[in-house]
Amino acid sequence: RYWVHSNMLTVNGQKMSKPLGNSFLPAELFSGNHALLEKGYSPCAVRFFMLQSHYSSTLDFSNEALQAAEKGYRKLAQALKTLRNLEPPSRPKGTNTERVNDFRKLIADCHANMGDDFNTAKTLAVLFEMAARINDLKSGNASLDEVDSGTFTDFRNTFIGFIEEVLGLKEEISQ
Repeated sequence: RYWVHSNMLTVNGQKMSKPLGNSFLPAELFSGNHALLEKGYSPCAVRFFMLQSHYSSTLDFSNEALQAAEKGYRKLAQALKTLRNLEPPSRPKGTNTERVNDFRKLIADCHANMGDDFNTAKTLAVLFEMAARINDLKSGNASLDEVDSGTFTDFRNTFIGFIEEVLGLKEEISQ
């Protein structure tokens, strides 16, 4: 639905071009059927890789960068799966103002970064911060009893919404 002009694509620091033999099609990127690719990457991992830099920045493809993106994507997908299984307590034992403010700030930062010229790179950094909070809840280093259900619901909806709707990333069943 939207058209955004992006900057140059490079491969291992060199401009991507057919004459240099370093260009590849999306199908080759997904299958790994290209001499420069060590393996194929899922469409979600490739999309995640592309979202890690601002659309107006040069995007450099390398096996190392794609593998790191795949790993990062898996971390967010795992946090998404964990978050779906968390339920806020019906009555918190005692609200931790610091934790509530932290959750609220992360929510606001997601919206602010996307409102700042569609800055997906900064938005992903905030989503990783949110994933860390989700992992703290899962491990018991933080408690849902400290957060009111409204804040938790907003936090959950923001994380899921930005992962799935804004960034277009979907949890993969094979994860």
